[in-house]
Amino acid sequence: MALSFASILLGSSLILQASGTPLPTSKCCNLLDAEFRGGEKVVYPQTSEYEVLNTYFAPTSQQTPSCIFTPSDTSDISRAIKLFTRHSCKFAIRSGGHHYNAGWASIDNGILLSLSNLNKVVYNPSSNSVFVGSGNRWRKVYDIVEPHGVTVVGAQNSDVGVGGFLVNGGISYLADQYGWAVDNVRDFEVVTAEGRVLHANRYENKELFRAFKGGSSNFGVVTGFTLDTVKSNPVNSAYVGFPASSYDAFINAAYQYCLKGEDPKSQILFISFLSVKNGAFSVENAASLIYTDVMDLSNPPKVLAPFMDGTIPSSGAQVMGRNGTLGSHGHFLAEIQKPGGRTTRQTISILPDARLLKQFQSIWIKTAEEYKNVEGFKADLLFQPIGKKWIVAGNAKGGNSMGLTEPVIILWVQPHWTSAMDDETMADFATRVITLFEKVAKDAKKLSNFEYLNYAGPKQSLMAGYGTESIRRLQSVKRQYDPRNVFGTLLPGGPKVPGLY
Repeated sequence: MALSFASILLGSSLILQASGTPLPTSKCCNLLDAEFRGGEKVVYPQTSEYEVLNTYFAPTSQQTPSCIFTPSDTSDISRAIKLFTRHSCKFAIRSGGHHYNAGWASIDNGILLSLSNLNKVVYNPSSNSVFVGSGNRWRKVYDIVEPHGVTVVGAQNSDVGVGGFLVNGGISYLADQYGWAVDNVRDFEVVTAEGRVLHANRYENKELFRAFKGGSSNFGVVTGFTLDTVKSNPVNSAYVGFPASSYDAFINAAYQYCLKGEDPKSQILFISFLSVKNGAFSVENAASLIYTDVMDLSNPPKVLAPFMDGTIPSSGAQVMGRNGTLGSHGHFLAEIQKPGGRTTRQTISILPDARLLKQFQSIWIKTAEEYKNVEGFKADLLFQPIGKKWIVAGNAKGGNSMGLTEPVIILWVQPHWTSAMDDETMADFATRVITLFEKVAKDAKKLSNFEYLNYAGPKQSLMAGYGTESIRRLQSVKRQYDPRNVFGTLLPGGPKVPGLY
């Protein structure tokens, strides 16, 4: 059940605000520089290092920080957070810079806290775990652990940063077996608003441990994660395209897959691509198929067969990876999903319903008609199920903050375009499509209030859909670990715990 803003406020008494008179950001940068004795940890504009550190996967998420702080370790972050709190200096936290929303891992006229030097990865075979610094990308993690016959429940694209991906949930190909990626965190190493360094796990700071599982950066800076390792089974993948004439059969089969979720080793991402050719729309549908075990592509598992055996007329199949690993597949995706394109994303979740999925595509195409003259305009409509096995697997690991109790289908709309002049126009397109989706899903009594943070737009309701019990837990943890709301006010971007303003 989603909470209204008023009901959360009335029940929480959590009107928090960081105190102190804010200093101009330039002075904050100077104080930070002085704190670290004028070393090389504070990077300023118009330098080559600044340009590298301030480059993002999507240019639409890039902003202009007054300076960039590059700590070497947790101690550096502790000292910096104390300074930020004392002088009310605004800042942002960047792990990999892969989120599309401006302000979530970037900042204008503030300090960008770059975690790029927190890149230690230490595999411990005796405890079946690996310590991963928050500034890593998944590529390094996979490359270190997989030669030992194990892997981690990590990102599909190995170029994605570890930190933001995990604290916002984390969708992995292993989710039906092990839950959300963050469900597989054994320990969080954290710097709090007071600059304290502590650990959150099943035995220490247990409520904070649960809060960080989907609670984003609301309680401190996570500087490192201890992750479970799991056996590395073969990963097989294929991409199958379907023409518009097969759409009804494609969606009916997709709905059955979402409804049943009978094989936890499988995962399918359903995609529709819209492009403009000679002033007219071209639409292609596709299924990206994953099977995390040995698979004969000529005789696929029953759960994948409808998409591979010709039952649905297809426009062609491509084998993406055969008997590889999560890492090799993640590296392949990183190669084909190139950075640098202007894009944005918004999301919605629904209860499984084939009729709605068909209606959504019609709405998406009709709305796009008004935008087809935007230079470089293309659009994607994607969806995948969060099934019962996924939710049960997460609960078996102790549960999380996201509040999902029943299977849903996550959908997201993602336009692409060429010019920065069209950024607002394309954000408007995504908002309009999602608003229409929400209306028809609500009318059909199939709307879920859950919004997956890593696919959410900057102005969506975000964590309000986690449900009453989860929100109360998050508020309680906030009261204990960040009573002045440093990570709600001095860290202006990103998802926030409802009821704090």
